[in-house]
Amino acid sequence: MPARDEDVPRKVVEVREYEGETAIDLAATQLGSGYSETQKRQIVDEWVTFFGSGPTPIRSLRFLTRTPKRLFAALSAQSQLTALQVKWGDYDDLQVLSGMAGLMSLRLRGASSVQDLRPLAGLQAVETLQVEGLRGLLDASPVGQMRSVTDLELGGNWMTSKSVRIISAGFLAEMPQLQRLLLHTLIVDDLDYHPLLSLPNLQKVRVMHTRGMSPSKEQLIERLPWEA
Repeated sequence: MPARDEDVPRKVVEVREYEGETAIDLAATQLGSGYSETQKRQIVDEWVTFFGSGPTPIRSLRFLTRTPKRLFAALSAQSQLTALQVKWGDYDDLQVLSGMAGLMSLRLRGASSVQDLRPLAGLQAVETLQVEGLRGLLDASPVGQMRSVTDLELGGNWMTSKSVRIISAGFLAEMPQLQRLLLHTLIVDDLDYHPLLSLPNLQKVRVMHTRGMSPSKEQLIERLPWEA
């Protein structure tokens, strides 16, 4: 099928609706009563086969509905992707992304099952990184190895105000290229926020207030280009 570019990505539910676009919005789950349970499973099965069969013309892929683990895993064959956005799901293994050397924008929302960020370290083309919905205590240091990220957002579940904890913010000192930083519903476990002061190119920054944090939020606001 011929590939075609679209200014506005078209929403697609079933594989048979795909017409070779380079950008699509996929809504293959959370389907209404117009689909039987068998049809719902079949739709996901067909996308798993489609993505797992090898690279496609798709360069920008956005999931509008829940992304099951098996559907996310099938993306490992989509090495051509330059932009990927996931709304939410039970996906947990980010190793799926390791072959996407050209990925420039990565937005992982509802990432409540993700516990290991190490696979992100190899994604050296990513400029925009958003990972939210995280839980527990995580080591965010692999993010510091992503040398192209200029726009970084990390956090827990802002809708329920459930915060994630990261061991240290020290990885930020390895990211002098950062221009925008948002740490929402996120607590730095050692309470040391000094690494934020070592980012020379910051244009916008905002972090959540945490009791005992050093410097204090007020001191950070005075010294950094705070985003209201």
